[in-house]
Order: sequence, then structure tokens, then C-alpha cells
Amino acid sequence: MQLRILFAVAIYLGSYLPLSVILLAQDVDVEAMKRGICPLASMAAMECASPLKNPVWSLSAVVICAVGMLATFLALRRLPTPHSVKVTESKHIPADLINYVIPYVVSFISLEYDQPTKLIGFGVFLGWIFWITYKSGQIALNPVLAVFGWKLFEVKYIYGAGVRIFVGRVLSKVDIEPERSYPQGSLQDVMVVRTEGESAGG
Repeated sequence: MQLRILFAVAIYLGSYLPLSVILLAQDVDVEAMKRGICPLASMAAMECASPLKNPVWSLSAVVICAVGMLATFLALRRLPTPHSVKVTESKHIPADLINYVIPYVVSFISLEYDQPTKLIGFGVFLGWIFWITYKSGQIALNPVLAVFGWKLFEVKYIYGAGVRIFVGRVLSKVDIEPERSYPQGSLQDVMVVRTEGESAGG
């Protein structure tokens, strides 16, 4: 299944939910915290200072990334699995963390929401990584999914009663065992498999 560009962007941003939380923590105004946190209603009425230096930016980033993460779960939950594949060999492989980790490193190099030029540069950087990831068909390889039990496998498989062997990568919440058949769908170049009793909507 070729992802539409906006949905792919949502999935990509969802993978950086932890990064948005890190930037939120870095946006905390320590002096305002020392004075005590005032009630939310008072903050909304501008009667007291926010404990965040740039609340609109920092909170918006967390919300956007959280929506992206929900879009990822929705894509995996609703993905149709019309084909059956028989796995002949499987090997669990770690997710590629290089492109994923670099933005985290950058975030600690004095990146703050009140530095617009650095934010623009960081946005261009993230956009470039997204485009490379999207065009290479790897947008679904979200390392954060490991926290929720998803694993990545390299497998050799055949379709149905066929004899030709294919090689591919599979996302699954269960261990992929050789000589077993699985319902299978695809997000770009990454296969997603389920157990026999698991439906697309379940």
C-alpha cells in the first residue's frame, strides 16, 4: 500500500513524539516554576505566567506528534491483509536507529523554541530525512513501535501455494516462525503480518 503523503507525514512525525516531549522539558521556565504553578484557568486568562517559555510552540509540537502516533496505530490496525504468505526463514533484526537518533542529538545542541533561525534549520533537516525515508519506502519503520511490542524481522517467504521465494522485512507483534503461514499486508515496502485469528480491525 503506497501511503498518501499527508498520512506518511503523520506517521513520520509520530515517531518523534519522545523528541517533542524532550523539547517541551527544555522549554520549562525554571524561574516561573520557582514562583509556583498557577491554575490553568488563570494561565488561560493571562493572569499569571506560564511555566513554559513558549507554550504555544512546545505544546503544539507534542499534540501534533501525538496525533501522528495515533495515525500510525490506526494505519497498522486498519491495514487490510488480503494475502497469505508462508515463511520459510525468519530473523529478528534491530531497527535502523541512525537517522532516527540524529535529530535527538541535534535537539541537545542549544535548540530552543525562541531561536527561530535554528528552528527553521532543524525543520529543513527533519524534512530532508522524511523525504529520504518516504522515497525509500521505509516510512513505517518507526523505532518507537518497539515500545508497544512491534518487532522487525527479515524473512524469506512464498505466496500461497507458490514456489518462488521472496525476501522482505516484516513488522509483527508476534514472533515470526518458519514453516508457518500469516495474513499479510504492506505499508510501502514493509510487510505487516498478523496471526490467523487477528482481524484487520482488531
